[in-house]
Amino acid sequence: MRHILVFAKTPYTKTPYDQWLAGTGIVPVLVTPREYAQGYSHLPHVHAFDAYDTNQLVEKTALRLARAFDVEAVFARAEADIVRAARLRELLGLKGQHTASALAFRDKVVMKDHLAHGPVEIPAYRQVESAYTILGFVAEHGFPVVIKPVSESGSLGAAIIRDEPELDAYLADPWRGTSEIEVFVPGQMYHVDGLVADGEVVFVHPFRYLHDCLSFRDDDWVANLPLTRSDPLYDRLVEAARAVIAELPTPPATAFHAEFWITPDDRLVFCEIASRTGGGMISGMVRHAFGIDLDKEWLYAECGLPATIGVPVYRPAGALCIPPRHGLLERLPSAADGQPECVREEMLTGAVGQEFHGGVKSGLFLAGYVVDGDTEEEVAAHLERVATWFSDNSRWRPALSGGGAA
Repeated sequence: MRHILVFAKTPYTKTPYDQWLAGTGIVPVLVTPREYAQGYSHLPHVHAFDAYDTNQLVEKTALRLARAFDVEAVFARAEADIVRAARLRELLGLKGQHTASALAFRDKVVMKDHLAHGPVEIPAYRQVESAYTILGFVAEHGFPVVIKPVSESGSLGAAIIRDEPELDAYLADPWRGTSEIEVFVPGQMYHVDGLVADGEVVFVHPFRYLHDCLSFRDDDWVANLPLTRSDPLYDRLVEAARAVIAELPTPPATAFHAEFWITPDDRLVFCEIASRTGGGMISGMVRHAFGIDLDKEWLYAECGLPATIGVPVYRPAGALCIPPRHGLLERLPSAADGQPECVREEMLTGAVGQEFHGGVKSGLFLAGYVVDGDTEEEVAAHLERVATWFSDNSRWRPALSGGGAA
């Protein structure tokens, strides 16, 4: 029997590893957060942990299991697991992404250092060593600037600083970890998602954000919509993503999620890239739009299994993520409330009676939907329609406490 170690920081409904590996002769051995363990409980080898992201018993257990089962590969799809999985592969002498590559895709300063003299434009940036770094950068480049953690995802901890009062407010309560500062880039944000297998890009497609990655801070939704091949930005974005992949120490098997701006003066500017599938409902959207399960295909590539990607048949589809509001959730909409017929996939992450205090990051949402339509324009209208339906049929009341979950 062959085994693979999986860092499983996703619910079973999203990543049914045993179903994906059925018939391959490979058995997954899982380490997972406590809250997801029940979904995987029918699997033979599941180890659950509290405080999963920071609990170093995860690494100790993963190493013990990897040796005990003589695993042939390590798979990790969550941002928090990318580096710990890379270090484990390196320690065990396994193929796949190692530490230098993982850091290049996770640490935004290391990432930009690789690309500083490369084929895509990047904003001026600097690692924050102290408040003096920030003051010097602002003196050199002016406002606005962006300060963000070097190793977080979903815009967690990102701050746009537009003037001196906002700078003072940030300096009074800065991000506690390592940060970078860069010039603010105006414009529309796009993302390019794809898959590398056997060292080759085997799938790649660009998408447009509706609203933006910071919408959750205003309790507003964010959505994703594919670009058509006739869109004048299609080739530019694909070529930029390929250029970034070629410039970075890209592993032979990985999904990727790259973000770019198109500025008002039509410049294409790099934002960041991750060696994983996109968050939110992006994987579901790709599955419905192209018939490709990026997570499954990435797992197969990591295991050295043959790809099951056929010739993609495109159907317009979009993804919608709705953040929680501030308050106690009293009612969630259901299909009985006249859910629009365009909905093809739904994911609810909260429950009635739960207290929330707004959004935490763009990839963490209360409700996620994949919708379809006959055209991209119709899909965009359907995204708006579903967001309105959800708002009209959910109910909140003021929070009972000053703290709570999100």
